[in-house]
Amino acid sequence: MDIISRFSEKIDAVNSAIDKFLRIREPKRLYSATRHLPLAGGKRLRPILAMLSTEAVGEDWKKTIPFAVSLELLHNFTLVHDDIMDRSDLRRGIETVHVKFGEPTAILAGDILFAKSFEVLYELDIDDAIFKTVNRLLIDCIEEICDGQQIDMEFESRKYVSEEEYLEMIEKKTSALFSCATTGGAIIGDGNNREVDSLSLYGRFFGLAFQIWDDYLDIAGEEGEFGKKIGNDIRCGKKTLMIVHATKNADGREKETIFSILGKKDATDEEINEVMEILTKSGSIDYAKKKALHFAEKAKEQLRVLPDSRAKRDLIELVDFAISRER
Repeated sequence: MDIISRFSEKIDAVNSAIDKFLRIREPKRLYSATRHLPLAGGKRLRPILAMLSTEAVGEDWKKTIPFAVSLELLHNFTLVHDDIMDRSDLRRGIETVHVKFGEPTAILAGDILFAKSFEVLYELDIDDAIFKTVNRLLIDCIEEICDGQQIDMEFESRKYVSEEEYLEMIEKKTSALFSCATTGGAIIGDGNNREVDSLSLYGRFFGLAFQIWDDYLDIAGEEGEFGKKIGNDIRCGKKTLMIVHATKNADGREKETIFSILGKKDATDEEINEVMEILTKSGSIDYAKKKALHFAEKAKEQLRVLPDSRAKRDLIELVDFAISRER
């Protein structure tokens, strides 16, 4: 599925709004850094989900553009700060903001994106009660993301993490924003309670499938396609579902090998490959793929309450995209 061409009208509308909203002004270095990542491409998946959710409950998707832009700015804010914490060099195939502009400017650029994600909401043409609901939704989402990020970092200092703990972490860190997108889109589209609840759960399950597949790509993807350095999660000591599964099911020697390399910032490609071989042998990679497929099916099930429409079919297809993409 070619996201860019399939949803070009929606993506162009979001890109145009972002370009307009993030105009360069003084100090130019700061606003150049603020624009660096949001205008470097990206699938605009969260905005698309928001606009499709509005359509799926019977409203014009254009009504949701400011909220869609808010989601994308918020998403990029988390990426800028995430890359600083993980010491990542690449994002979307280009230098990360802190590498290109320096860490202090990158932190400020992330802060600007955070502020702008709320400022753009004032362009929504909705009544005050709905505005307050959407605003609260965004606030709750940000708190969940921060909780998830902190839990993720704390996992790095622990030897063992359970699958339940991992799923709770990614539900907060990743799924929260997808659910915010679909819930907000349905609310702005004046969906009924059943539709809003169903789309909210759709976003949650979508996010779980998406993140597990993202973890898989860090191991099995192609660096040129993935846009990030392969094996970065291992070097950062991330407790992905594959690592969680392997540290439970691999033999003693294999576990010690994983622990000796996991979190090693200067791990060689050979060492990364050694961990990958253990993940393959222990069935951990296949297990993660099956888990992603499970959550994908759960996401699709939530859409049964919606009337048939092109938007509903697109939401179903996007689930399949989430677990088949290469980047």
